[in-house]
Amino acid sequence: MKYINHIVSCFMAVMAFALVGCDLDENPKSEASESMIFSSESGLKTFSWSFYHVLPDRLSASHMDESCDYGAKSSLSNMDMGQYTTTTSSSWGWYALSNLNYFINHNNNTAVSQTVRDNYNGIARLFRAYFYYQKLIVYGAVPWISKSFEDPDDPKLMDPRDSRDTIISHIIDDLDFAASHITTKTVTNGSTLVNRWTALGLKSRVCLFEASWRKYHANDDLDFARTGCSKYTANDLFKLAADAAKQVMDGGVYKLYMSSSYANGRGAYRALFTSTNGLTMENMLCIATDPDNALPGDANWWYNSSTKGVQLSMSRKFAKTYLNRNGSPYSDKNADGTYKSFKEETMNRDLRLNQTIRGYDYTRKNTSGNYVNTTPDIGGNNLTGYQFTKYVYDDVSYDNAAKNDNSYPLMRYAEILLNYAEAKAELGTLTDEDWAKTIGALRVRAGITGGTDETGTLTTKPVKAEPYIKAYYPGVTDPAILEVRRERGIELCLEGFRFDDLKRWNMAQLWVDDPWEGIFIPALDQPVDLNGDGTYDAYFYETGTVPDNYKAIGVYVGTDKKNVLNVEKVNGGYLIKYNISGRDWPKRQYLYPIPQVVIQKNPNLTQNPGWENN
Repeated sequence: MKYINHIVSCFMAVMAFALVGCDLDENPKSEASESMIFSSESGLKTFSWSFYHVLPDRLSASHMDESCDYGAKSSLSNMDMGQYTTTTSSSWGWYALSNLNYFINHNNNTAVSQTVRDNYNGIARLFRAYFYYQKLIVYGAVPWISKSFEDPDDPKLMDPRDSRDTIISHIIDDLDFAASHITTKTVTNGSTLVNRWTALGLKSRVCLFEASWRKYHANDDLDFARTGCSKYTANDLFKLAADAAKQVMDGGVYKLYMSSSYANGRGAYRALFTSTNGLTMENMLCIATDPDNALPGDANWWYNSSTKGVQLSMSRKFAKTYLNRNGSPYSDKNADGTYKSFKEETMNRDLRLNQTIRGYDYTRKNTSGNYVNTTPDIGGNNLTGYQFTKYVYDDVSYDNAAKNDNSYPLMRYAEILLNYAEAKAELGTLTDEDWAKTIGALRVRAGITGGTDETGTLTTKPVKAEPYIKAYYPGVTDPAILEVRRERGIELCLEGFRFDDLKRWNMAQLWVDDPWEGIFIPALDQPVDLNGDGTYDAYFYETGTVPDNYKAIGVYVGTDKKNVLNVEKVNGGYLIKYNISGRDWPKRQYLYPIPQVVIQKNPNLTQNPGWENN
């Protein structure tokens, strides 16, 4: 899926219906152009490129987890503050569906073989399933539309919402058809196009989401999950998720990328996100830069600039979920109760920590082209001291504009392993063999060498709950589920899964309640060497002035002028704390509101619970 920008507009669908607002008002195409499209495999192939616009674009793919429990940020949206309304809601667009349905309903020209037509219909149905999956996450039950409307007076344009069972059943049917009829069963070039395994991977993702939603929202006061949920039990869907994931695992086409050794913040894990070629051994679907037709990405600019993005920074609470290298739980305190330094925090930990944030050993190219030790830019581009690097090139020359040409994974084999492990854990059928093939394998790549009864070893699942992760996910007691959640949060950090995970687990409050604490600093009003390399990196001060020779590294943490980058006194020093107020997540926001203007056009649509007067 090179993000092909020369998609021809004449291949777009033709329809207009009130349900979608005004994004589908187009003129009918001629019979000649339709024949040109559907009478040859090349026409079907070219049309199919337009389907990929359903996916995230390059300028958002590297920062899809902007609102999540592990990320402090410098500004809050209306949604972040619980101030979203039916008049501000604007994400109801359905144009992509019209394009997909037009293709599916018109791809019946017998000049093309049935196998070829089924292949491209399978690709279209995969993307229709993806489209509806996004609608299910955002709105819950919506109208299921499978026809292309060419009559603006068609009464079905005014259909009401279908049940969740109807939507999930159709999604599963589409993905089963795609898995059975897409003819490509090998890795595509740069993993930029879908294949049979993409369909199965998406099925595991969809079924896991809906299974968890039905389990963890079963007793919601607003009846989010129970309405129209009689066809599938949560366990039915967990089984479907596990089965789809297992088919990918047994297919043998993908495996974990293990080829790069770790050094200075770079290794096999991070290479998956900083490579230009997609690393197709593991990455199952990527957005890749086409230099001739696509704009570059902005990962460096977004994560390393104080003027671009929201200075997204990892929270201390989440950083503590990363295990020690020997597989034991991490403690941020020494034996005497004092806090560990930044260097101690980022030494001998799960290698993914220092490949997700700048650790003590991180280096990057300076303006002279030399790799130098580089600590987090606290107060400038970072709020907590845990500065994200996962998608970032280690070169300052990329920092001030959209220049990134690395591939951005949208589906990885690692996710499939996690989907399988979680579904089996939720079913209570996860075996030690399953654990070794999934969580154990991921931890091996992360440099973890062992484990405990609480965290599990590389070959055996945990037998009792580890206290920190149990407290992190209140109400969950099963040791295997807890450790799978630990692993999922760490492995998929910043990949766009986290808030959907919190929503399906009914745990959005984790984001609201995270204290947004940062690294430990031993003292104020004196220079600090964070990474132990003999060079001072920051001078934290609350009052007074910074000596001239430290002005370049001065970080103000006082409260004057409503400054929100502060410190909290703790044993032996201070913790950085970002004190921005206003985070809220009302229960109604688990499902977003249908825009008021849409309901005015189609009064048969009912509003989601809690939004009727907002």
